Amino acid sequence: MEETKMKSRTGLILSTSVLLFVSTLSHAFASDEEAARLQKLFSSYLTDTKGVVDVKTDGDGYVVQLNLAPLASQSGGAVNITPLAFKMASQGDGKWQFVQDQALALKMDLKDQGAVDEKIASLKLSGIFDEKLNYFSKLAGEATGISVSQKMTDPNSGPIDISANVNSVQIDQTGTPAANGGVDVVSKYTIGNLVENINTAGKPESGVPPMNLVINAASGNYDFNAKGFKSKPFLDVLAFFIARQTKELIVKDQATLKAILKDGVPVWDKLLANAKFNTVTVASQFGQFGVDSIEIVGDANGIAKDGKFREKLAFNGLSIPAALVPPWASKLVPKNISFDFTVSGFDLASPAQLILDQLDVAKEPPLPDGFEQVLMPAFMPKGTVDVTLNPTSIDNETYSVKMEGSLAAGPAALPTGKAKISAKGLDEIMKVIQEAPPEAGLQQGAAVVLVAKGLAKAEADGSLTWNVESSPDGKVLVNGIDPTKLK
Repeated sequence: MEETKMKSRTGLILSTSVLLFVSTLSHAFASDEEAARLQKLFSSYLTDTKGVVDVKTDGDGYVVQLNLAPLASQSGGAVNITPLAFKMASQGDGKWQFVQDQALALKMDLKDQGAVDEKIASLKLSGIFDEKLNYFSKLAGEATGISVSQKMTDPNSGPIDISANVNSVQIDQTGTPAANGGVDVVSKYTIGNLVENINTAGKPESGVPPMNLVINAASGNYDFNAKGFKSKPFLDVLAFFIARQTKELIVKDQATLKAILKDGVPVWDKLLANAKFNTVTVASQFGQFGVDSIEIVGDANGIAKDGKFREKLAFNGLSIPAALVPPWASKLVPKNISFDFTVSGFDLASPAQLILDQLDVAKEPPLPDGFEQVLMPAFMPKGTVDVTLNPTSIDNETYSVKMEGSLAAGPAALPTGKAKISAKGLDEIMKVIQEAPPEAGLQQGAAVVLVAKGLAKAEADGSLTWNVESSPDGKVLVNGIDPTKLK
């Protein structure tokens, strides 16, 4: 009896093992049917033009090649692009292992508009693409040997030649489901040594001299976060225009385009970008400029009713060529500059809806006459937008100036708002102005400084402050005083 039970258990284990092995084999090896599905899927975004999409089985996955050159060439000019090549392997539940390892090159001859030549010596990426997100849930890798060359002609400055080289860019990105059905994207890029050359021939006959700049950044990083990014409509818009590259086709199917665009609003819920470049120098015919770091911050809501846009630009450790600064003015040159502002209180969703409702690309112009008279009230429902000056400053070893405030401004009313300005080192600035040579023309500046000191409020830390207020009737008060009434 025991021997019979043992045989039964052994048979069950062997049977289960065989089933598991067969099941594993069914997922381990790619199928021609799935390759055909992927071919159709990529073609739905990039058209079924022969030679653009090629999907083949490769062991337990698929090799995909996307040749975009035929599509790009349709837009005019000669275009040569290295086909994108990568491998995909199913992880189940709509998730795909993605691996890319190749060199890339893009060359465009835009005829009278110039030429572009871009190269990446090595691009290595790996991650997971999630069909439910229409985006990567994880993507990481590195691009090395990046070079960009661009030639163009500007009517004011003549021929322009721009080239840039980047040693490496480290890439780290994640995507997670967002509450609005889109995807929350968190991206980090680490940049290693950037060198850019900008050369313009100038137009001496018009008084425009040539310019030669060499910009060097030792390192940098760029963080990009998008909450609620509508990845599917974004891809659908791309597919729409790739499939319809003539005005006639766009006109014929503009109802489809409008439906895609409406589904894509607000594009994203919130976007935050933060870039920082370290040890930046700019060599020029005037000498070398330098800065310890440059920080750029951008923050914006999507196409929504609660419109918001913020930008910050900060230079830390600024230096300029001594030849550009006379010795008496060296104390006036700022070392650190930070400018930060936010614009809010506007509506982007309502104007976008009006545009999509009224847009007819078959007509010229595509929007009705006088449409801007309807658009402006929709964009600015309060008649104004709110402009906020976030903490902003300029300083060096001699002086320090800080500012912040808010303002309501619109086309039909005078700006109203409040601001606070504080400063240290005003006496040192006055000394510099007084010692400046007459040809510098700073005599009037001394009078301005004296008036400013007279209106200021002295603080315990030795700084002077000015509380500025503008009223709807156009009056401006400084610490409660009307400057126009001073004698």
